[in-house]
Amino acid sequence: MAFRDIVVYLDGGVDTAGRVRTAVDLATKYQARLIGVDISTNMAAENHDAAPAIEQEFLTKLRGMDIDFEYRLASPDARTAQQLFSHCADLLIATQTSADDRHLSNSAVPEDVLLNAGVPMLVLPSGWTGENSIGNNVVVAWNFSREATRAVHDAMPVLELAHKVFLFIFASNYSDQNKDVQDIKAHLEHHGVTVALAGWRDHGETDMISALFAGLDREDADLIVCGAYSHSPRSEAVFGGATKDLLSNVAMPVLMSH
Repeated sequence: MAFRDIVVYLDGGVDTAGRVRTAVDLATKYQARLIGVDISTNMAAENHDAAPAIEQEFLTKLRGMDIDFEYRLASPDARTAQQLFSHCADLLIATQTSADDRHLSNSAVPEDVLLNAGVPMLVLPSGWTGENSIGNNVVVAWNFSREATRAVHDAMPVLELAHKVFLFIFASNYSDQNKDVQDIKAHLEHHGVTVALAGWRDHGETDMISALFAGLDREDADLIVCGAYSHSPRSEAVFGGATKDLLSNVAMPVLMSH
C-alpha cells in the first residue's frame, strides 16, 4: 500500500508554507503526485499582503524537484468533495482552522471535506512550520469502532514505515492479553508494523483524551491516527466531542478518517 495522489489545500494564510513543506516531504517519501488545490476566498485574492500569488508560490516551490505535481483552482464557493478535488486522492492535507485566517480559506475545509470525501486527511496544527518530520513514532487511538478501523487501514502506508507504533486503547477491562487487543496487534504486525501496546484501564478517574495526552510525551509521538466521529453533520460537527478536544489541545499532526 502507498499514497499515490496527495492533495494539499492552499490558501492565503500564514500556515500554507508549512503545509506545503510537509506535503512535499510526504510526496517525496511515497513517490506520490502532489496536487495543490487553491481554496482561497475572494477576500484572500483581493488582499495581496495576506495572500501573495498562491499559484506562483506553489509552482516555484515544486519546480526542480523530482515530484510529479500540478496546481488546481477551486471556486471560492465550492462545497462538495468533487468541487474541492478530493475524491481522486489517497490523502488530503489541511490545517486546523485558525481564527486569524479563517476568512482567507474555504470554510468547507477541513470539516466538511473530511466528512464527505471518503479520503483520509492529515490535519496539521495551526502554526505548523513543516520543519519536523512526521510518521516516525505514531500513536493509534484505537477503540474497535468503524471509524478507528477505517483510520488504521487508511494510515497503513504510514504505519508500515514508522519506527514504532503505539496502540493506545482506553477501556475499563483493558489487558494486554485480551483477545481483541491481540487480534489488532497481530493484524498490524502482519503488515510489518512494529507495535507497542499502550493501553489504559479506565477506572473512571480520567477521560480518554487526558489519558492519551499523558502518554504522548512519554512515547515521543509525532503523529496521532484516529477516527473522526460525527453522528449527524447537522447536529454534531465532525470535530465534536472527543475529536474536537483532541484537535484543540494537541500541537501535533493528526491523521483522521471518517
